[in-house]
Amino acid sequence: MGDDDQMSTFSYDGDGEPDSFNLAELQSVVDLYFLTSCKLEKLAEGGYHKVYNILRSDGASLDAVVRVASPAFPKDKLESEVATCKMIAAFTNIPVPRIYAWNSDASNPVGAEYMILDKVKGTPASHSWGDLSEEIKKTVVSQVARYFLEMFSLRFESAGSLYLSPLSPQFLVGPIISTSFYRALDGVVRVPDPPISKKVDPNRGPFFTATEYLSSNLQAEIEFISNHRSVILSELQECYPTQLAESRLELGERVMRKAIELCSVYPGDTLIPSNITTPQRPFSLKLDDFRLSNVMIDTDSGRITGFIDFEAATIAPLWECAVIPRWLQDADDPESSYEGGTSEERNVLRATFLSVMEGSARYPEWREAYDMGRPFRRLTDMLCFQINVWASNDHDIWVDKRLEWAKTHPGIGLPETDEL
Repeated sequence: MGDDDQMSTFSYDGDGEPDSFNLAELQSVVDLYFLTSCKLEKLAEGGYHKVYNILRSDGASLDAVVRVASPAFPKDKLESEVATCKMIAAFTNIPVPRIYAWNSDASNPVGAEYMILDKVKGTPASHSWGDLSEEIKKTVVSQVARYFLEMFSLRFESAGSLYLSPLSPQFLVGPIISTSFYRALDGVVRVPDPPISKKVDPNRGPFFTATEYLSSNLQAEIEFISNHRSVILSELQECYPTQLAESRLELGERVMRKAIELCSVYPGDTLIPSNITTPQRPFSLKLDDFRLSNVMIDTDSGRITGFIDFEAATIAPLWECAVIPRWLQDADDPESSYEGGTSEERNVLRATFLSVMEGSARYPEWREAYDMGRPFRRLTDMLCFQINVWASNDHDIWVDKRLEWAKTHPGIGLPETDEL
């Protein structure tokens, strides 16, 4: 469903009820901010966002865009993205868009959350990655490595997500923004309640230990099961007969409770690496999904003009933040993604990434956190799963093996195989 002169609609590809917002009111907000008559031109549209180029009435560019978020997610998702972007701008040299104004109250006259921000020059790297020369790609990757090290240098006392302090120009770590706590997953509402139930809030942090952070998604799902058992059964009955659905529910709940125990010892609150330079601040900034589409570049020079899209960025244990971009990992690596080219091409670029890393004084700490953290990141990749995934004998065996291993190998991950 598209836009008309007055309204625009998020259709969620037919999953769930569509949501609309007032395009005319959004136009008024933009006019008021820039103190001139403007017009909006749609630049991009996804399942949960729409982005409009802001032009003067004569068509001249204001080098700004307005991005509208669907009401399928809690308002603190936008507030945390704003804070994350502002903190990166304040404490690093990473190029990020300047945010001029925002409104996280979906009951505003527009009828949706929105932010007005810089229009970052350049092209998403994903649009032309396959056509760029190797030297241009190396230039991009070299900058990514330096910027990753800058993010790695940001340290925090607690885990969660970033917010702006309402009382001072400071940044706070507050409730985590992650998929498990969204009202909708892929546009499908599990229960027609407010976006975030007060009963779930305690599970969202902030977290003062890694164990609390790691187990939060599982604790929330266990609580959801206790409050909405019939909903869970109906989900499982879409795949299994009623009697089997009951047994799968029992299995899933049992495995998840063991997984919560695993979170306390694998690695639990053990510092990774043990000689971390900031033991009182063992958390850093983790990007939710750093894709090539999040990197804006000048395709002629390879210069990065900006990182965009900091939704669901979180403050996480250091070993979870010490990563190589998934699009640089070997195509068969569990930490890889579909984009990035052939394994041979990725190997060359990954070598460039690591070469830049090695030139930094922070490299030894980053490398140890990266290597030691690999087995534990396999666990964190699973923690957002709902009960229908945990209800598996394979997952039961996987958790049991690591519980047994952790008894004699504290702070050391079990060497990974392709068990799952």
